[in-house]
Amino acid sequence: MRNINKRDIKIFLMGMLVMFIIEVIFSWRNNVNAYKEGLNVSSNKNNEQTK
Repeated sequence: MRNINKRDIKIFLMGMLVMFIIEVIFSWRNNVNAYKEGLNVSSNKNNEQTK
């Protein structure tokens, strides 16, 4: 069994970052819609609390 090097950790983290970027690109519309929905829900809660 070999030891884990810094290079192995860097490659793993870069792979995770690339997968995250690909996921964001391919589901961009869903991400934008979810962001807008969350923004609207939070602003509605703030408006109800200040009344």
